Amino acid sequence: MEYDLLIKGGRVLDPGQSVDRVVDVAITGGRISALREDIPAASARRVIDASGPGRYVVPGLIDLHTHVAHGAITPGVGMEGCDPDVVGVGSGVTTLVDAGSVGVSGIGVFSAYIQPRARTRIVPYLNIASHAHSMPTMVDVNALDDIDPGAIAKCVAANPGLVQGVKLRLVGPLVAEHGKEIFEAAKGVAREHGVPLMVHIGDLSARRRPEPERLTPVTRFVIEQLDRGDIITHLCTPNHGGVMAAADRMMPALTAARERGIVLDSALGRGNFGYRVAREQRELGLAPDTVSSDLTAAGETFHSLLECMAKFMAVGYDLSDVVRMTTVNAARALGLEHELGAVAAGREADLTVLDLVEGDFEFVDTAQETFHGGYGLVPVHTVRAGELVPPVWGPHPWGWLPAPRSAEVPS
Repeated sequence: MEYDLLIKGGRVLDPGQSVDRVVDVAITGGRISALREDIPAASARRVIDASGPGRYVVPGLIDLHTHVAHGAITPGVGMEGCDPDVVGVGSGVTTLVDAGSVGVSGIGVFSAYIQPRARTRIVPYLNIASHAHSMPTMVDVNALDDIDPGAIAKCVAANPGLVQGVKLRLVGPLVAEHGKEIFEAAKGVAREHGVPLMVHIGDLSARRRPEPERLTPVTRFVIEQLDRGDIITHLCTPNHGGVMAAADRMMPALTAARERGIVLDSALGRGNFGYRVAREQRELGLAPDTVSSDLTAAGETFHSLLECMAKFMAVGYDLSDVVRMTTVNAARALGLEHELGAVAAGREADLTVLDLVEGDFEFVDTAQETFHGGYGLVPVHTVRAGELVPPVWGPHPWGWLPAPRSAEVPS
């Protein structure tokens, strides 16, 4: 036997390499060892039939914004993290970024507990709010001294290679008055440690506070001050502090940011995706660079990264677009485009086999507006470093597909 695993007859869709054709993929020792037509089945110890209409083999999907600090946050007290292998390899996703679920007091849970037990690759970002251990909900900066560069420096030094980015949520009553100072402090920490800064825009709670429009100039300032490799997350938020509140002034800043190499990430979640916002952005030519899920334990019963991709197909993007956003673009956002995001000989064998299912599906956005799309996506196989992983049941009681337009649960 020459190969450990052979994925046979699949339509390989790899937008980063402009590949869309039927070709066999052979894997040996956890790496892709051959890509060609008609590799004999007898040459492999195990063969997966990936042929058939609507079935695709794509690079292992990458979710750039999740919350998988599983076990680090007390159930019932805070926004619990998902089990990384449920929303990761069990859902067709081979790489997850934890987008700042915990700060310096909790980040060690990743290297000590979560990463060693997970089959999914996990890239942790540190929440800039150094008091993260005491927050009952999501971690926000509620006072200027919540950012403690000294404590963060000790954390980074004590955990070499663990912190791959810094996360700042521009959320809470302090932002309208001191948002620029908070951002500059967070950016200073990220630059000190040579990692990207991910900034959450859009504040769902701002509508309950006076003068929520004061968040807009803070958001524009942030967009103008970010550096290459930094990430704006929740591009399609309909909440105050989003980019569409003053689109005429924000669009030039966003265009310039993209030209500088700033990543525009969608991060839908339960509270930061507006269908009308996403549709207007598409009409303006402002496509997100990446589609991500912003999954928490509460959200994983509502959607998955695959369903987020289907929502963007409902907006008007095609399968190649959303695969690009969750493979090569996401790999580039992590600075890992030479390792991840492609189906190529010699690469680590991270692959997703999925089905594109036509139907009449119903989705719901943050504003509880329903919209409809013609496609759902279902994971069939996940290959992580050459290891074959079956999918879990799916986020809905009936499995993976979005709800049908009739709102009747499939039998």
